[in-house]
Amino acid sequence: MWLNFMMINDAYIYWPVILIGVTVIVLFLPVRTLYHHSRKWWAYSNWRLLLAGLYPVEFRDFFLGDMYCSQTYAMGNIELFFCLYAKHWSDPQQCNSSHSRLLGFFTCLPGIWRALQCLRRYADTRNAFPHLLNFGKYMFTVLYYCTLSLYRIDKVSSFEAPFITFALLNAVYCSVWDLAMDWSLGNPHAKNPMLREVLAFRKPWVYYVGMVIDVVVRFNWIFYAIFRKDIQHSAVLSFAVALSEVGRRGVWTIFRVENEHCTNVLLFRASRDVPLPYEVPKPQAPSAQPEEAMQLQDHQPLAPIPTIGDTEQGTPPTPGLSVRSPRGLARVGTLLAAAHAQDFQRKRRPGELHSTSITREGLDTPDDSTDEEEGSRPSSEGGNVIVEEYRDDDDRE
Repeated sequence: MWLNFMMINDAYIYWPVILIGVTVIVLFLPVRTLYHHSRKWWAYSNWRLLLAGLYPVEFRDFFLGDMYCSQTYAMGNIELFFCLYAKHWSDPQQCNSSHSRLLGFFTCLPGIWRALQCLRRYADTRNAFPHLLNFGKYMFTVLYYCTLSLYRIDKVSSFEAPFITFALLNAVYCSVWDLAMDWSLGNPHAKNPMLREVLAFRKPWVYYVGMVIDVVVRFNWIFYAIFRKDIQHSAVLSFAVALSEVGRRGVWTIFRVENEHCTNVLLFRASRDVPLPYEVPKPQAPSAQPEEAMQLQDHQPLAPIPTIGDTEQGTPPTPGLSVRSPRGLARVGTLLAAAHAQDFQRKRRPGELHSTSITREGLDTPDDSTDEEEGSRPSSEGGNVIVEEYRDDDDRE
């Protein structure tokens, strides 16, 4: 341990306990101060994640789960913390990744939570794509951390091949999913090749740099295969790999939210002025001839608007794709570009619960609402339509 409180006094081993204790007290302080509403919202969000599969998946649920997927190093330190203090720091070597199966289990927990959320989304929508494919992705993540833990503990080469196999499959699977699904990139017919038609950032090179960073860091497990002698327990190697993953997740977060915003703009969920489906004639001077003005108005094309099906399913339009590429390929591209919109279920406002009586069968309807700081209860299902009642967090007290 390079960074500790040994230079202050001999009781340096208790400073982590004090730090964690103060943090827990502040987070769960039942006083309406220190951002009480935000702290309660955060605690309830973690409770929903802990019981993944029992609650309908909202934006905060899957987003928080993905954040934890990049915090496996910190999750493993939970076991390390309790093991060290349970043994009174008498034998720290027995608590590292070379001896503890519980540490490996904690690193698998985020992937298990996200896999359960994918199963819940499939149960709610009955859409095998993309939810079952997403479930398979997180199962590869769980298998990757399981084989890594076994390889560290047994110290035999028989677990090396399974570890490398699952690590490679997980890296490729997750890289393709990040770019094609979460970021909706990879359209060869877009204005900027391999990106998409609508971009929030003005500089296209930002997206190319993000794509390279995401793919390269997804393969950081290669260092475990290269430094085989240090794989059992190397604090420096593990910390470096974990730090790179946290940085990659930060890049992923920026483009994931940017993609969601672009979809909301295309579907007029986020807009300043919704364009009308026809041209509004401007007032002209008295000398203008009315007949010529009418002829010009008749020849003006109508402004394109998204179809009802696209608005309900959260499918962003793909300008020019059906003309430039075959119909089947265009359909696949549209499905991939819209897959991210099905990661979560949009909440209905209380006034909309009674106004919506008829929805098309087979649609997981994302409505025009945002993920505010509100709690929710498990949904009541009726066919393929999910109707939920929401109450403010203050009403639960």
